[in-house]
Amino acid sequence: MIRNTIAILFLLVAAAQVAAVEKADSVYRLIDKAMVGADAYFARREGRIDELKGRLSRTTGLAQRYALEFSLYEEYRGLSNDSALAYIEQAAATAALRGDKAAAGKCMALEACQCSMSGLYAEALVILGRIDIQSLDSVGLPLYYHARSDLYAGIGAHTAVPSMKRKYAAMSSAYGDSLLAVTGEGDALYLQHMEKRMYAAGDYYGALRYNEKWMRLKGHVPTEFAVIAFYRYLDYKMLGDEAEWTYWLAMSALADIRNGTTDQASMWELAQHMYTTGDYARANRYIDFAGACVRKFHTALRSYQVMPVLSVISKKYQTDMASTNRMLYVALLAASVFALIVLCFAAYLVRQRRRLATAQAGLREGNERLTRLNGEMQKALHDLDLSNRRLTVTGQQLNAAVAGLDESNRVKEKYIGLFLRQCSSYIERMERMRRDVLALLKAKRYAELYDMTKNHGFRDKEQDELFEIFDSTFIRLFPTFVDEFNALLKPENRIAVADHSKLNVGIRIFALIRLGIDDSSKIAEFLNYSVNTIYNYRARIKNGAAVDRDRFEEYVKEIGLPKSCGAGGMEPPASPTGMQRRQ
Repeated sequence: MIRNTIAILFLLVAAAQVAAVEKADSVYRLIDKAMVGADAYFARREGRIDELKGRLSRTTGLAQRYALEFSLYEEYRGLSNDSALAYIEQAAATAALRGDKAAAGKCMALEACQCSMSGLYAEALVILGRIDIQSLDSVGLPLYYHARSDLYAGIGAHTAVPSMKRKYAAMSSAYGDSLLAVTGEGDALYLQHMEKRMYAAGDYYGALRYNEKWMRLKGHVPTEFAVIAFYRYLDYKMLGDEAEWTYWLAMSALADIRNGTTDQASMWELAQHMYTTGDYARANRYIDFAGACVRKFHTALRSYQVMPVLSVISKKYQTDMASTNRMLYVALLAASVFALIVLCFAAYLVRQRRRLATAQAGLREGNERLTRLNGEMQKALHDLDLSNRRLTVTGQQLNAAVAGLDESNRVKEKYIGLFLRQCSSYIERMERMRRDVLALLKAKRYAELYDMTKNHGFRDKEQDELFEIFDSTFIRLFPTFVDEFNALLKPENRIAVADHSKLNVGIRIFALIRLGIDDSSKIAEFLNYSVNTIYNYRARIKNGAAVDRDRFEEYVKEIGLPKSCGAGGMEPPASPTGMQRRQ
């Protein structure tokens, strides 16, 4: 009786394990399908972003502007780190303009969380130091404590000094205590921190209990579900329940794809699992997808975490492919040997049919010549295609050079015409002035002549007219110069022009540089300023550049000319561990 009961229990446990494995396998198939249609998920999210941006561009009220900027931050939070930081910072500034200190503080706490998540610990520390804690409400205060706790946990995880690890761990725990003191079980932050505490204490069943409460509270939100499922995977993994942890890890990865999320820890964890189980082809697909997402999310920390996994899996996949190719080569060699044996046997039979053998030999010789000629033709076609591509590239470069020369000639022709008209105008004015002076001298009206020559109004009027003509002519030649020039500057350093038909001094200096006049003394002579003033203008504007400061003037000189794009690289990263992978 007891033996039968034990056997039944064993069968039930085995059946449950098989069912769990099949459940995870079904999710893997859904992941493979979702990866094929991932562009549609990203496009859906980007469509929501475009709609919010359109509404923001038409909004003038501060309240509506704050709401839209905050919504854009939430959309970008898991898609693009740089954009998320930009919009939460804008939302904080808008809240401050409204006088809503609580909302501004909440936004700054969220900005600090985003910085910590992407490894910008120094920036997060500065932002948190600017928050007026007294102004925070029941929403902002827990977020502030959460941001502090995560910041010190992140710093501690990335320091190799034991004493500093202990210090930051204690600071993180203290802020976690403050968070728990101002929240309750009806707050997702409370449940998240309690689960992390149970996990850190080794009470994984306790961590699962809080995870279940968290799931009931926020699991209906797709982005929250992905994070909660990832935490549940960590709990089950520490309990050694592979069937459960593989299922929840796969569910988290699937939710990330369907949410259009690029900040994916689940996918590269899943890729590592596939690697350890020997499913190298799927591991390679998953880690390639995760690597592409990390590049879109654009943080050095995430790249640093995923790159070792990508390198190991890719290397193993390539090794397996090489091994498979070697096996195919051996099989081909064996087939060739077998074919040779068959050929020898056929030659023995051919002796009895010499006429047929001769015909077959001639046919084989013809086929060999045809194959050789075909190979030579393919090589010639390949060489021709390569030459055509090089000619195409050379043609494109020549077209770009010709376009640049045409632009330069156009500018020269316009300014030569302007110069000739101005010279003619100045000659005519000098002639009129000569006649006026001569008339005054003949009439012996010396006082009027003295007053006329003493007054600087003539010079100022002529200089203003010169600037007005220069501005209007330059804007006609380069109608997008002001916009493209401002695009080279950081948003807060961009120069607003009240009258779009006129340039201010700063833009006029760089307009002259665009025309090839980059000597400060010549610019000062033209604008009637001192050389030091021109130098200070140039230095101040370049200090606000959003591009390489040393190449700023080169970029200005390229405005209005054809441009080419380049690609950059990224630094090698390392894999994350434990609870620090997801926020």
